[in-house]
This record gives sequence, C-alpha cells and structure tokens, in this order.
Amino acid sequence: MNPIPFKNLKFFKRSEPQTIKQKNSTSPPKTEIKLTYWQKLIQSPIVMLFIFVAILAAFISYVPSKSLSLPAEGEIARSDIIAPANLTVEDEETTENRRKEAADAILPVYTQDTNVFSDTEGNIREFFNSGREWLKESVTVTRREEFQKDIQEKYDFEIPSKDLRILIKNKFSAVAEESLISLLGKIYARGIILSKNLFIYGEQERGFNFLTGPDTEKTLKIEEIIDTKEGKEILAEEISQLGLHRNETSLLKDLANFFLSANITYNKTETEARKEQARQSIETIFYAIKKGKVIIRKGDEVNKEALDYINIINQNLQAKPGWITNFSGTFLLYALLFLALWYYINSIMKFRRALKIFIMMGSTLIISVLLYKLSIFLASIFSASTNISLFTYTESYWYAFLFQFGVILFAFLAGNQLALIYTVLNSLLVGYLFEENFYLMIFCLIGGLAAIYGIKYYGKHKRTSAFRAGIFFVAPINIIVILIIHLIREIMGPTDLVVSELFMGIFGGILSGSLAFLLLPIFENVFEFLTQTKLLELMNTDLPIFKQMATEAPGSYQHSLIVASLAERAAEEIKLDSMLVKAGALYHDIGKIKRPEYFIENRIENPDMHRDLKPSMSSLVIINHVREGVELAKKLKLPEKIREIIAQHHGRSLMRFFFQKAKEKYDPEMQKIGEESYRYAGPIPKSKEAALIMLSDSVEAAARSLKTPSLPSLRKLITEVFNNYIQDGQLDDCYFSFKELQSVASIFLSTLYSIYHPRVEYPGFDFDMKKKNEKNKKTDGRNYKSTA
Repeated sequence: MNPIPFKNLKFFKRSEPQTIKQKNSTSPPKTEIKLTYWQKLIQSPIVMLFIFVAILAAFISYVPSKSLSLPAEGEIARSDIIAPANLTVEDEETTENRRKEAADAILPVYTQDTNVFSDTEGNIREFFNSGREWLKESVTVTRREEFQKDIQEKYDFEIPSKDLRILIKNKFSAVAEESLISLLGKIYARGIILSKNLFIYGEQERGFNFLTGPDTEKTLKIEEIIDTKEGKEILAEEISQLGLHRNETSLLKDLANFFLSANITYNKTETEARKEQARQSIETIFYAIKKGKVIIRKGDEVNKEALDYINIINQNLQAKPGWITNFSGTFLLYALLFLALWYYINSIMKFRRALKIFIMMGSTLIISVLLYKLSIFLASIFSASTNISLFTYTESYWYAFLFQFGVILFAFLAGNQLALIYTVLNSLLVGYLFEENFYLMIFCLIGGLAAIYGIKYYGKHKRTSAFRAGIFFVAPINIIVILIIHLIREIMGPTDLVVSELFMGIFGGILSGSLAFLLLPIFENVFEFLTQTKLLELMNTDLPIFKQMATEAPGSYQHSLIVASLAERAAEEIKLDSMLVKAGALYHDIGKIKRPEYFIENRIENPDMHRDLKPSMSSLVIINHVREGVELAKKLKLPEKIREIIAQHHGRSLMRFFFQKAKEKYDPEMQKIGEESYRYAGPIPKSKEAALIMLSDSVEAAARSLKTPSLPSLRKLITEVFNNYIQDGQLDDCYFSFKELQSVASIFLSTLYSIYHPRVEYPGFDFDMKKKNEKNKKTDGRNYKSTA
C-alpha cells in the first residue's frame, strides 16, 4: 500500500476570521471554578510539604525516655525497674584502670648528656693552663694559698697541698693532663649515673629506656650502667695499671675523683609524654544496656550496685539531645529533600499531575515509617518470646521489613524514574531511622533497584507482576546483599544468625511484593493512575455500558469498534499508548446512548428526527452528546485521561451539514448565521491520543458516506479530512509532526480499504437487481436488497 503523499495538503488556516460568538449562541458558557481558601490551601505544594515533613520528623525523631525512679538503699522494690531504652554507657572505671595500666607499662626514660664530658674536658684544660700561668711567677706561701682558694671557688673542690706540690714539681704536666682526659673520656662513654640508690620508678625490676641521641634508644638493665662510686673505682684501677710513680698515681686519682660527675639523668618530660600517649591510645570502653533489661526485680532489696546502675542510666538519658532539637534537625533535613523533590517533579510534568505524585510519595513514605516502627516493635516481642534459636536475633528481623513495597508501587504506577527517586529517599529514611545503619541503607537501596527491574521485566499488564517481582527479584537479591554485608564486615557470625537473616531476607521480599499487590488497586483509584491493567479492565466488551450501547445505539457501537481498530493501529505505528487510544476510542461516543435516534448511524426504520427541527436545535442535540458523554464518564468513574478524550474528540470543529442547512434556510440579509453556534464546545485536543481519535472518528464516519469506496477515493477523503482539521486549527495543541500525520494517514488508508474493499460476485445472486436480458422478460427469480 503506497503512503499518502499529501500533495494537496494545505498548511495555512483559512483567511476568513471566525465569527465571534453571538449572544444567543446555543453553546453553554464556560464558567471559571472559584476555589475556596481551604481548597487552595490543600492544593498548595508548600503546605503539603510542611505536613509531610512535620509528620516524618515527628515519627523519626528520638523521644527521650523518662528517668528511672531512684529508690532508697535497702528498700524493697515495689515493681520491676527496667531499662527504658537501648543505651551505650561509658565504663569509666574500667577505662581508667586500663589507661593506668598502659601508663605504668611505660619504662622511665634516661638521657645521656654529651655536654658533660665536653665541659669536664674544658675545666681540666683550663685548670692545667691556669696552673702553668701561675708558675711563671715565684711561688710563695701567700700565692699558693691564693691559688688554692681560686681553684676551690672556680671548680668547687679543694686541692690538697701534697697534690699541689706534685703539680708544681711536674709544672702541671701536659702528660698528666692528657692522661686524665683520656681516662675520664672512657668512663663518660659508658655513661654514669649519680647513684643507683636513687632509682624509684621500678628500674631495678624492669630496666629503663636509654636515649643517647635524637634517634638512638635502647632498653638497659640497671647492671649495664655505672654510678659515680663505681666510676671512681674503675678510674682508680685503671690509673694504678699505668705504672706511674706513687705520687703521680695518687695525684691522678684525686683529680679524677674531683672532675668525675654523672652524665645520665632522668628525663621526666619525655617519660610523662610517653605515659600520656599510652593513656590516649586506650579507647573509651563502653557497655550496652538493652532496652527491657531488668535492673531490680519486684520484691528484691535495693543495693548500692543497683543504685549506681540506675544513676548511670539516668545520666545517659539526660545527656541525650532534647526532642525539639532532634525534631528541628530532622525537619530541616527532610524539608530540603522534599523541596528538591517537588521542583524536580514539577519540572517534568504538569502541575496537577506533579502534585498528585508529590502527595503519593509523601503519603507512601509516612506509611512506610509507620510500618517500620510497627515492625520494630513486633520484632522485639517475637525475638524475646520465642524459644527457636533462629528467631531470637532481633536484628535479623530487619531484613523481613517491608522496605520495597513502595518502590514496587511507584515502578508499576509512576514509572522507573520516579521509582528510583523514591528508592533513594526510602533508603535515606531507613538509614536515619535505624540509627545511621549504613549496611541496612545499602540493603534497602539495592533491593529497591531489584524491585524496579522486576516490574520492568514482568511488565505492567497484570498486577501480579508486583507479587512476582517481590518473589523472584527482591528476595534473591536480598540473599546476595546479606552475604555481601557479612563478607565486607569480615565476620560471618553464628550459623543460625546467618540462616535467620537469609530466611528473613526471602520473607521480606515476599511480604513487600504481597503488600504492593494488595495496595495497587487502592493507589490506582486514589491517585487516578491509568495502568495497562486498568485499561484492560475498561476495554472488556462485556461491561454493562458496552452492552447497553450495543442494544440501544448499535450503529454508534459498531462505529466505536472500527474507530478503536483504526486508532490502535495508528498509535502502534507512531509509538503512542495504543491501549489508552483503544480504550478512549471505545468510550468516545458513549454520550449518544441518551438520544441514539438523533444520530444517523442508529437510524434503521425510524424517520429522520431532524426533519422538523431547526438547524440550530439539531446542532445543539449533536453537540450535547459530548457533554453527556463526559457526565456519563464521571458517573462510571472513568479515568481522567479517558474523560479528556471524550471531551476533546471533536475539538472545536464545525458541523458543516447543519451550518450549510442553516445558510440555505435563512435569508442572510435578514439573519446573520455565525459559525460559533455550530461548533463543538471543545476544547481542541491537548494530546496526540485525543487528536488521533478525532481523526479516526472523522475518517471512519466520512468513509461510510462513500458509495463505492476505492483506493483513490479513500486517499482523497483522508487528505481532505486532515487538511480541514489543520486549516481549522484543531491540531494546534497536540504537536503532531508531518511525518506522524503521514504515517497515520497510511494506516487509515490500508485499514479502511481492508474493511470496505469490493469482493467477487456470488454466482446465482443478483444483489444489485440488474436486468438479466435486454428483452424485459419476467423471471421467477427473487430480488434481494443489500443491507450491508
């Protein structure tokens, strides 16, 4: 079938202006619906945002538990005193003990001062040099006493007279000077401490750290160093082995004892710094008090240990932030999230639809929080009351919570894009609600992605897709994520715990799919979603409305079926929602049920009902079938999109038959005939689906007027219908492209020709009552009248 080229298609509207609507127009005036203050308030997204965020913040925020009553010591408890919340308490005593142990384990630090030997060497050389200078003058008793006095003041030791005589005799020998420096250098290199009796930090038992330089450190025992007493003994022994004269030996021993001093000292600053570092390395130790733990049982005597426990709990409860502070932070956080959500949704769809999606998302999150809170409460009860080990772990119940039911609802009703947004918000909500549980947030996020793909895989033709997505996608992914979490933590835990979590993960997927399946019809109706499942239900020809139409308006019913077939094929060709188009086509003329006899396709033997009516009255009857169709659609609670198609399927087009009849009947000089009285009330089609049904409706009705439908005649008919609507501005708001119009026209042509094409003649029948021969011979044959 060759496509229609539209060579004669006119794209410019008619040059004559449309007649302004007359005062006596039969079209009903359009009245603006004024909303009340409360209606405007309810439809304000900011108000809805405030409501949703306030409710979520109130449910999520922590409400501090009341402090426990403090009985007197020795009193008999009148009732059980139990922990009101899960608390993590600092164990101050244990922490301090461990820090003290860590500090005590640090060895004392001693430092070797290399400057001591340098100072000693300088003093020795200065002593001998000053002696040699002193000898340059004559030695008298007075000068000798003065010299001894100077030495005592300068070096803090008194040189004996016998040693001074030897030094004078030897003229303060340089050999003695170098020998003394060499001997002391060896001793100082080993390190000398003042006295081993001064060790008070446990050095005798543990040893100490010995610093000989910035980066040189070693641990020594007390036996590995010498004190000044031992150093003098070693010096005396080494001097004795030099083989010197007795007087010189005595002189060196005395001088060595005078100049010998300790070069190892206790480094208190470094020791204390290391102890403090050791204390800080010990982390604070906490212990958990689980909610419901019995502190004192009824009838027990209150002892000091129990009172201390109660005081600790009360201190931790009072230290927690106030509810208002927590609420404010949570409110601001979710206010920002919801504000960003609203602006995004409003940017991708119309305001009214965006508001419904926004309300649905906020409502679903609130329902989710309520379910999570209820699930937490039930999990604590079940885990505490069961004797089966698999079900005693409270945390394992978390994987059975209904985390994905909202994601499945959005994926099925609103599409993957909005479902992904809900998944992110829900995951953040779960992580926040469960005390910053990162792993549970990841579990929720990945499960949501699995739910979205599950709906995409199974499609939206049946609501059971929600249930199947929960079982065959969410549940297996839950198992995988749980195992991954254990691998990341590097702790598998007890076998019964892992088995319990896996079981709960499977159960959670099934529960989420089941709840979404049950809630789908409710959400469809409340938020007016038109799903493929809903469309399939609406297209059931056994519905009472179609049976009534087939009985009372059979011609209109058959016309709707053909229009539906035309529009559906065209919608598939140009990638529109073919199910919506087909459903809209089936319902587009339901308004004709009220007065079927006024429409020519329903007239069989009845007379022409318009014969005695004025053209204006006839046009009013025809126009009203649109309004009556919309009213009937509201009674039937049809979706908004189908109601819009019914209202727009004629647009603002002109009823040419009655308009022309009016112009022929009335004298134009006596009465002015305006087009507005003979135009449908509209509006013109706002969507491609509605415009497609308008074209299908007109083309099918016009095709019935052809006496001998053929390809050329059908092609011309379709071209003229399309051209008329383009010139009349009826397609201005639906944004059809020329390529799409050409594809639609080609589909119309092939479909109509397949319906109306001529067939071969049946032998032996004369359906057209042709004469059998030219001689006018009468035959006994029976004439038949075609009713096709």
